[in-house]
Amino acid sequence: MTGKTIVGWDDSAPARAAVEWAAAWTSGGELTLARVLEDSIGITDYIVDDSMVDAARAALEDAAAQLRVAHPDVHVETEFVRGDPIGELRRRSGPDRLVVVGTHRREGSRLRFEWSVGARLAASARGPVAIVPEDDGTARSGVVVGIDGSAASDVAVAFAAEHAHRTRQPLRVIHAWQEPPVWQGPDALPGLPSQEFLGDLEETHRQILEDSVTKAADAWPGLQVRGTLVHGAPQPALLEASRPAALLVVGNHGLRGVERLLLGSVSHTMVLNIVSPTVVVGAAAES
Repeated sequence: MTGKTIVGWDDSAPARAAVEWAAAWTSGGELTLARVLEDSIGITDYIVDDSMVDAARAALEDAAAQLRVAHPDVHVETEFVRGDPIGELRRRSGPDRLVVVGTHRREGSRLRFEWSVGARLAASARGPVAIVPEDDGTARSGVVVGIDGSAASDVAVAFAAEHAHRTRQPLRVIHAWQEPPVWQGPDALPGLPSQEFLGDLEETHRQILEDSVTKAADAWPGLQVRGTLVHGAPQPALLEASRPAALLVVGNHGLRGVERLLLGSVSHTMVLNIVSPTVVVGAAAES
């Protein structure tokens, strides 16, 4: 489990939801409220003056004081910097740290959220990132993790299993599979794959799922683990499973260059349609 929690704080409703979630996550540990004040704000790009800086600092310290009273078991620190929120939070990320940011509940066009702080940060962070939507009052339980047999999904399963064990919640591992792309879409090969081929392919994916379930159960004896194999796209299955869940965990493959600024299609879909707290774990978090 990550050793320290860092919350991106800006005194907004999503930030308050993120702080409450992070305080429960960090019970007995260290939490830093990080306020990154941009040098220009808003569509008019007016410059931040000293009075705005003083007000932001005061609001940060007030939030920390309230958090210490509400969660005396959490060691709360603050950090105030000026700069780009994405860049500053990314610099504070790492394999042994969980960076937490809040987000608004999804309403209206999805295009509004394509380049949200959470999506951009999760794509480029050097450790796990939690994206927490505003609380809608729904009672949630259980941990859900999506796997695909990659190194990133192995790290995601380990992360999800440890959290499920620590919070005494059941873990559900979901693996979705589809026919190879050569049999999909307008340019698909003529004919259909044989039933024997499909049976062998399904068995291969079932083994991937069972291996992940076994690893989680062996690592945490007594943990209730259930595997679900889905024939189809992973996004709908994960979205449906995440609705009642207390936490969804997905992996990110840790791309390089310009592509590193983008999440994979599955994790991106989960962030764009977020309903429950979601942690994106990159393959690099393993080292």
